[in-house]
Amino acid sequence: MSTSDEWLGSALAYRSVVYEYCQLALRPSLDEAGAERMGEILQQAEAEPLLNLLIDEADGLVAHLQPCLGEQHLQQQQQRLRGAIDALWVNELLATCGR
Repeated sequence: MSTSDEWLGSALAYRSVVYEYCQLALRPSLDEAGAERMGEILQQAEAEPLLNLLIDEADGLVAHLQPCLGEQHLQQQQQRLRGAIDALWVNELLATCGR
């Protein structure tokens, strides 16, 4: 199997995660469960370079699909994501300390 076949196979393995990420990113707002899931996906992408690359590309697609998004709206969404990631991180830290 060639390296390109391996890369393609790895990329295809992330298809459902990237699709879910796009669905969440295209929502006008996220409920708590959606924000938590978005945080989990982004945390996974931090640990997995190929997924991170695919998420970056998905962000470009999302931005293209929603050209009417203003800078203020994007900043609000980023702040919400940061809050979700921070909450997830704190919960994980507390769970680790409780062991």
